[in-house]
Amino acid sequence: MRCMLNLLAVIALATPAVPLTAQVQDQDTLKLRTVRYYRAAEGQTRVRAFFEVPYSRLQAAAATAEPQLVYTVTARVLDSSGLSLLPEPQTWTQHVAVEMKVPGAVGLEMMEFGVTPGSYTLEIEVRDSASGATLTKSATIKGYDSIPPASDLLLSPSMRVAGATDSVPAPGEIRWGNTLLVPTAELRVTPLRTTAFYFMETYTTSDAEAAGTMSVAVTNEAGGNILKTAPEPIRLAPGGGIVKGRLDLDGLPEGRYWLKVEVGVNGTTSERSAPFTMAGLQETMAQVQMAAPRMPGQVSDEQYFAAMDEAQLDSMAEPLQLIASGRELRNFKELTVSAKRRFLTDFWGKLDQTPETPVNEERIRFYGAVAYANDQYRVGRGDQEPGWKTDRGRIYTKYGAPDDRLRRVPTGEAPPYEVWRYTRGRSRYYIFADQTGFGAFKLIQTNDNRENGLPHWREIITEYGVRDAGLFLGVDFYGGPGAGS
Repeated sequence: MRCMLNLLAVIALATPAVPLTAQVQDQDTLKLRTVRYYRAAEGQTRVRAFFEVPYSRLQAAAATAEPQLVYTVTARVLDSSGLSLLPEPQTWTQHVAVEMKVPGAVGLEMMEFGVTPGSYTLEIEVRDSASGATLTKSATIKGYDSIPPASDLLLSPSMRVAGATDSVPAPGEIRWGNTLLVPTAELRVTPLRTTAFYFMETYTTSDAEAAGTMSVAVTNEAGGNILKTAPEPIRLAPGGGIVKGRLDLDGLPEGRYWLKVEVGVNGTTSERSAPFTMAGLQETMAQVQMAAPRMPGQVSDEQYFAAMDEAQLDSMAEPLQLIASGRELRNFKELTVSAKRRFLTDFWGKLDQTPETPVNEERIRFYGAVAYANDQYRVGRGDQEPGWKTDRGRIYTKYGAPDDRLRRVPTGEAPPYEVWRYTRGRSRYYIFADQTGFGAFKLIQTNDNRENGLPHWREIITEYGVRDAGLFLGVDFYGGPGAGS
């Protein structure tokens, strides 16, 4: 907490700048969002403001001992006549390691203040200490005239309940009641992190518990419904309560949307909404690869994961399902950020075949394969399936490039197909076919007992394809030595 003023209980605070992924559009602009809530005991509207400073707009300060990005934030709250609510503007300065200046990285800043009924303007100015350039943003805020049915809606990429032994917010989190959440100026979900969390307060004038319903909807920018959940019952404590939850947006196409929460209590319905974006898979993986190996891989496992935020750690852990047991990854999502870093460091330490060297070649190979698979084997624009999850991508990520590969275009009734052969170690082969014609190659036949083919695979690539693959592999699929099923 940076300072506390008596006037309208204004609190200005700046958290350590937390690198977050940029928005799909206008990622080099200053973003600002305000969330209002009500405190009846004070007869006051409280406002929490969240704004993101794009590191791409900053220059390294030459005067510092180590290269740093240095910027100063100035915040003003003005009433409708232009008079400041504060004796002087709130100002603070942030110092960020220059290594954090990667595409899409931003610093999240926050402040909180209270207002009485009326109209106000919040003005934010960010000045780059090196260049003197400024970024500005403003928001109009209306103080409630009376008790509202609900607060503004807050969206978050991560939310959890504070426990008895885990009640202190982690870096980047804030505490709201018994909830710990990661705020953002505008939520950005990705094909790798598809969950949107929502949070808002509701208010009633009743001294008794109230029953109601809640539903959640996603609309496009034109206002058309993309999805809407069925109303579900809720119960509110006397005076109101918290409405919160999560929505899985897997399969949502790239674009900008609105998430709306509708609450009905005692015959009164209130709706609150907030914007969010779904990023494209190609952009997501490009940023993950640029952010994760920003110390380009030639570092220890501990150093490699130390600079990552939780979203990046999760993206690094997800492909491990290809090489780890389900038991190993079972509780990963419930770990704290520091515990996730420790888990990944220990996991790759066990796989390091040359622990005497400062780098882990196996980790570098694996994540390089993931990046290649995502670039080469991604399928579809709607479900945005990452390339490493496709059949070809999965095999490539696990074993690397095949030693030999046969590719065929459509021939007669046979669809496009590929045959991969690995000769190092135990001899293995994999046959993939694209029955869609849009690049969705499926594994149809293999001698790898850890993978499953299709019983009718011969019919898919026809007799011609079966004989063609057999000649390439040296396998008689019609009953000779080493015949495939």
